Amino acid sequence: MRQRGMLALLAVTVVAVGLAVVSSLGGPSPQDSPLIGTLVLPDLGHGLQDIDRVTLVRGAQKVTLTRDHDRWRVEEKGGWPADPQRVRRLLLGLAELRYVEPKTRETRLYPRLAVEDAGKPDSRSTLVTVADAKGKLLGEIIAGKSKYDELGGGNDGLYLRKPGDARAWLARGSLDLSGDTTAWLDKTLIDLPATSIKEAEFTAADSGSVAILRDKAGDKFRLATRVPRDKKLKSEDALAEPAGALASLDFADVQPAAAFAFPATGVAHARFATFDGLTLTFDIADQGKTSWVRISAAGTGAAAARAQSINAKTRDWLFALPDYKIGLLKTTLAGLLAPAKSS
Repeated sequence: MRQRGMLALLAVTVVAVGLAVVSSLGGPSPQDSPLIGTLVLPDLGHGLQDIDRVTLVRGAQKVTLTRDHDRWRVEEKGGWPADPQRVRRLLLGLAELRYVEPKTRETRLYPRLAVEDAGKPDSRSTLVTVADAKGKLLGEIIAGKSKYDELGGGNDGLYLRKPGDARAWLARGSLDLSGDTTAWLDKTLIDLPATSIKEAEFTAADSGSVAILRDKAGDKFRLATRVPRDKKLKSEDALAEPAGALASLDFADVQPAAAFAFPATGVAHARFATFDGLTLTFDIADQGKTSWVRISAAGTGAAAARAQSINAKTRDWLFALPDYKIGLLKTTLAGLLAPAKSS
């Protein structure tokens, strides 16, 4: 009898432990079941046009996207325009999230799904908050790990949790929340291919300068700067490289011009003139490891309207460009010439 009682007690214990494990790892409770298949953020389904503000918090990093009529801006970057396609994907992704399967309620297990509280310095989760123009909260989630094709048939999965709710969930859908604040910027700046450039001049911070030019678009560039008799260009395409500096020119970072006291000295300059009358000037000042660039435009004839459009976009801003673009804008005569042969 004693042995039979011990076996019964053991069986009850195993079942209890099993139920506890199932519960901690995601076993559904009666109150969870009605949520399966429903929208995670149902208030977004009434219309994305009601969304006026989206805030993303991960650790110490914060990104605030605000609507300005028909475009979105990044508040932490002085209101520079956000990447419209990325913002649209985010809003659609939030509106389409649906509960699929309940997961853990155990706080100690949150890091496995990256659904821990997002404000902690080492947190891998992202708190996403959505509000309307009056500040009314339309929804918020703690977004965790994404799972590509987790549900089969090309359906991705996302682990998430509502703030204040212990239950974590696997949801159908995906959100691209990667990158820092600059990853949300519309980084498109200027696109002037080398074929449109008539002449360019580069002046170093120490006032040394070099100029290149040509008469027709099909011609090769030639140096307008006198070259020592014993020197020659390092390659046939050496002059074409700096002439193409403005092709597909995107920036790496941006800040309001008022935030940085542009120095009066120690500034490098680059000037480009196109065949149709557009002139672009770049002033380059170094601040630590970053080169900040001020851009201005002038134009004649048909290029006057283009110059006005460029100035409207750039006049109140400074831009950090990719290093290789900065290198082209800081072209020097020595950099264009072949090194002296060693004896």
